[in-house]
Amino acid sequence: MLHHLIKDLVILLVVSLPINILFHKIKLPSVMGYLIAGVLIGPHGLALISDVPAVKELAEIGVVLLLFVIGLEFSLGRLLKNLTSVLGVGGLQLGMTAIIAWFISKEIGFQQSQSIALGLIIALSSTAIVLKMITDYAEIDTLHGRLCIGTLLFQDLCVVPIMLLLPLLGQAEVHTSADFIFQVVKSLMAVVAIYYLSRLIVPKALAWVAHVGNKEHLTLSVVFIILVTGWVSQEMGLTLAMGALIAGMIISESEYNHQIILDILPLRDYFSSIFFISVGMLLQINVFTDFIWTCLSLTIFLVLFKGSLTMLACLLVRVPLRVSFVVGMRLAQVGEFSLILLAMTLEQGLFNSHEYQLILIVSILSMLFAPLLIQVSTGLSIKFFSKLKSKEMDSMQKQDPKLKDHVVIVGYGVGGRTLAQVLLETKIPFLVLDLDGERVKRALTEGITSLYGDCAQEQTLFRAGVKDARMIVLKISDYAVTEKVVRLSRRINPQIKIMVRTRRTDQVEELKTAGADQVIPEEFETSIEIFSRVLRDYHVPSNIIEQQVELIRLEGYSMFRGLPLNSDSLKKFSTFLTATLTESFIVLENSWACEKTLEDINIPARTGAVVIALVRENKPLTNPDPKFVVLSGDIFILLGSHVQLDQSLKTLKYGENHAGEKDVDMAK
Repeated sequence: MLHHLIKDLVILLVVSLPINILFHKIKLPSVMGYLIAGVLIGPHGLALISDVPAVKELAEIGVVLLLFVIGLEFSLGRLLKNLTSVLGVGGLQLGMTAIIAWFISKEIGFQQSQSIALGLIIALSSTAIVLKMITDYAEIDTLHGRLCIGTLLFQDLCVVPIMLLLPLLGQAEVHTSADFIFQVVKSLMAVVAIYYLSRLIVPKALAWVAHVGNKEHLTLSVVFIILVTGWVSQEMGLTLAMGALIAGMIISESEYNHQIILDILPLRDYFSSIFFISVGMLLQINVFTDFIWTCLSLTIFLVLFKGSLTMLACLLVRVPLRVSFVVGMRLAQVGEFSLILLAMTLEQGLFNSHEYQLILIVSILSMLFAPLLIQVSTGLSIKFFSKLKSKEMDSMQKQDPKLKDHVVIVGYGVGGRTLAQVLLETKIPFLVLDLDGERVKRALTEGITSLYGDCAQEQTLFRAGVKDARMIVLKISDYAVTEKVVRLSRRINPQIKIMVRTRRTDQVEELKTAGADQVIPEEFETSIEIFSRVLRDYHVPSNIIEQQVELIRLEGYSMFRGLPLNSDSLKKFSTFLTATLTESFIVLENSWACEKTLEDINIPARTGAVVIALVRENKPLTNPDPKFVVLSGDIFILLGSHVQLDQSLKTLKYGENHAGEKDVDMAK
């Protein structure tokens, strides 16, 4: 038995590792690859895995660790920050989807408990797939990104009551509504009791272990807490996974949660891969081939059904139509938690084997289609809705602003607000354009001329005065919209200067080709700031540093992108860095050079630099006498290379024998 289990684990590792690498390379979530691999190696595919029940037990451990880490990462601050989208779009989406799915299920012949379970299962979307792709596309700060994350956060929170509800739906002894309510209250009381009892004990126990033990002891203590909490939960009528979630939420409030996440994360990822592979192994290919058109039809219906209701939920909280469409397409799949809950329904006897297989196949197909829908969602939204007139825009801004030779700032996030404040101080006329109503209201309350509207619509750019503007600055994270706005702005006003911020370095050339004058990748600008500060610390004059920066920008950041600089640029770069420079040094009372003669100091002999002048009481003294006594307040004017000047300044401050020692002390 052990021999077969080890063999199966080896096969799972051999399969999961290359899949993870491959899907990382093609920038797709690994979850999809694990599901496909499970179908291929399972008993209904190539039959490489013989002991499926043992693998399912390992998968259950993966679910426990998965929920524990989710509990660790639970953040009340993030919940409050996204409260509008969490309670608004998230609540409407899950509520409408579950209720309408329950009604449809009852009409086609499912029992009451089955209909409720099915509605709740399909209401959830895939956090792993959606969040992975939003992060890869650097769209977390976009309006649709924030709405997706808020909705997924609400769904993740609802997993807790759903996990409590499913075992109750499967209990035959629960006949009346009163019995059902009693069981729900009983389960909730058990959760609250476990949570607060653990909260009294766990933080003190972890603090004690961390004080008397080491890192390994802390990790063992965490594993012990997970197992004990899970065991107590199961004894009180809950599940092991529920106990792990509670344990994670408790430990998340301790000061050790970051280290614990680092220790548990590798195990979590491995067991999670086993879980998804095992789900794929449970899929019976013969059911799919026998009912292929039924499965495909149900998948298409599910995607349209979930996408439409999610879009409607967004519209009900006054999200613009185009963004609502994007959010709907991105949350139109079934999630990984749905697979966990679906397995629970099979254990509870809510669905028979055939019904389970059909729901599983449709769920997996929807997850496989999800990346494609996410990739094309923004492009389709621009194509379908960029010509439509926004009613919200009309309601928030009745008259066109009368501006000329102004700056249009697209996006009033942190960067947009900073630029707006600078332009406000310098009296340069500007206008803010944003699709987020809350940001526009904030700008208006700050006395800033603002427009609410979709920058991907040509008429919105006309209303923002792009035709008469001097410059448009795009500080939004949605690349497809950014490229569209660049092309529209260039067509409306061929003379306008277009400046774009981007997070992805591979978009620099594409945006320049689209018509942008300057594309500023955040990563490269951070590198420029770092090397500028390093050069300043070595006393390279500001004008030389600015020349380096300008050279790098003119070359299109070729140096940072791994491309060779042309020979002229290399000569300029070398000339700038090796040029002879000047530097000044003011003598203080604690300086080594104070009250010494120039002959004693002897900078030329010590460092190779030349003292070309001394300034005393604002009067320059050129070619001072070697017997000249240096006093506090005198200023040395030095000439030399970077190295000579750096050594000269250290010598004047610390003395030749102590300069190196001071460097060592500072390094320590």
